[in-house]
Order: sequence, then C-alpha cells, then structure tokens
Amino acid sequence: MRARGPAAVALLVAATAVAAPERVRVGAFVRNVEALNLEENAYHASLVVWFKWTGERDPTRSVRFVNLLEAWALTSVPVFEEPKLLPDGAKYQQLLVEGRFFHKFWLGTFPLDWQKAVVELEDVQRSADELVFEVDPASGLAEGLVVPGWVVRAPLAEVREVTYPGQLGLPDAQRRSRARFGVLLQRPLRVLFTTMLPPIVLVLVCCWFVFFLRPQHVEARVGTVITALLTVVFLQLAFTEDLPWLGSTVLLDQLFNLSYVMTTAVLLECVVVARWFDQAQAFEARAAGLAGPERAEALEAAGVLRQRLDRLDARARRWFPVAYAVCAGLIVLVGRGLDVFSIPV
Repeated sequence: MRARGPAAVALLVAATAVAAPERVRVGAFVRNVEALNLEENAYHASLVVWFKWTGERDPTRSVRFVNLLEAWALTSVPVFEEPKLLPDGAKYQQLLVEGRFFHKFWLGTFPLDWQKAVVELEDVQRSADELVFEVDPASGLAEGLVVPGWVVRAPLAEVREVTYPGQLGLPDAQRRSRARFGVLLQRPLRVLFTTMLPPIVLVLVCCWFVFFLRPQHVEARVGTVITALLTVVFLQLAFTEDLPWLGSTVLLDQLFNLSYVMTTAVLLECVVVARWFDQAQAFEARAAGLAGPERAEALEAAGVLRQRLDRLDARARRWFPVAYAVCAGLIVLVGRGLDVFSIPV
C-alpha cells in the first residue's frame, strides 16, 4: 500500500493538471472610438488586442468578436506571421482590430447618461473547461483619446463566464470565457444645464410673469400660458428628435412632464382668478343699483373676492419657482439612483 501511495498521488496530480483549463492572458489598447449611433446601438472602434499563452493551440485562430455588427467590414490582422516566443517561454501575438460593433445603449438618464463602447471576444471552439481568459493589466486607452460629444471617463477591461441556453445542441453545458475591453463614456453635463434646461426655464419664467398682470388682463394671461405650453411641446420634440423609440420615458421626458404640470397649474390659476374677478365685478355692478345694507353687503363680497385673488396671485408668485426647482431637483436626484436608470452591463 505504501509503495502504491506515491504513484496514486502522481496519477491524481496528473489528472488534475489535465482537467485544468488553459489560462490565456489577453489585453487591449483602445486607439479610437467614434461614430456612436444611438438608434442602431452601434459605434466604430479601433484597437490592438494581444494574447499570451503557453499551450500548443493558438487562441487567435479561434477567437471571435461576439458583438461584431458588420462582419464584412471587420479588419483583424495579426502583427506577426508566427507567434513570438517570449523570454519566459510564453507565446505572444497581436491583432490589429478595426470594425463596427454594437452594445445596447441605455438612455434612461438622458441627457445625464453614461454609455459603454466595448469590444467582446471569446474562443468559439473551446469551453471554459478548456480555456479561461485573464485580463492583462497593461490594457488601457490611447493617450488623449477623444470621442466627439462625450467625456472619456475610464477604460473597461474584464473577463466573465457566459453560459449558452440549450447548450448549443451539444450534450455538455456550454460555458465560454468572454473578455471585454472598451471605454466608459459620459455625456457632458453642459448638454442639460447650458443647452436644454435654459430654454425650458425661460418659457416657465414667461409663465411666472402672468402672476404680475392684473386679473382684468385675462386674455393676455391665458394667451401667454397657452403659448408657453405649445413652446414646451416644441422643445421636447426638438430635444428628443435624435433619440430612438424606447417605449418608455427618459429623464428629460420627466422634466418636460413636470413643465406640463406646472404650466397647466398656471393656467388653472388664471382661470380661477378670472372667475373670481368676474364674480367681484358682478357684485360691484349689483351694488350700484342697491342702497343701504344690501349695497354694503354686495361691496363687502366683492372686496373679499378681490382680496382672495390678490392673495392667490401673491402665493403663486412666491411658490411657483420654488415648486419647480424642488421637483426638478428631485427628478434628477431620484432618477439617477433608480435601477431603471442605471448603467447597463
């Protein structure tokens, strides 16, 4: 038993070594990302991808880009005719990759959204039991990388395991190691705060001015509010024209919905003030034909209505901008924290 013990251990170690998957180190250097198309969830990317491995099989011959959009336009050129042999015994190969790729953009927080432009690759011949990718820490972005219309925030480099439902028709579970490289992009804050929000605020300021008009100018008050409402509709159509149809609202839509509610509230206030003013005038007209206590009672009722509408205008002037600022701030802060507005994986 003692003589066979070491042999059994050796066989067990050998079997474990055979069962262990080959570990391939992969890295990427993103040189350029451009032509982001929100409607097609697509972009053009150029990068250098390299592989380091110690096994006999060349992983660059069986690796594929799983989020490739136009296969006919892909350029994937190996730098070396044969893999280089490094001093540590590992083999090394580079691929110059350029093509059009896709990643599902999530626009829930538009125009304060973050997006990922990534390139995903996996070995289509070997499962995760045979090959596992590891991220090379040397991966990164080109110095001074600029994506028009976006702020470049950070490089992306990760490896995860993907399981295919139905096992791709094979008897064994199909698990693949998938590497992903790219860049995290943020839409500039100035898009909202200096481009979109000022016109909306200007329209609502025009609505706010109606509270300074006397109730007898009912046509001017109502006309201003209706014009402001139509202007808000036009602004929403203009600002969301380039967005794809999502079937749901984005953060900017919530701000516009708030503007609709506030504008309608102003219109309701104008209607209430106009009705009170008409009633006050009716009491005053009736008082002109009365005398004694009845005249005093009619004038008192008219005075109460005028005081009431003056207080309503004063309160509207004070609380209208406060209510809009608070509600808009809550929409932005709460919306950024909800899962529905989170950055997609």
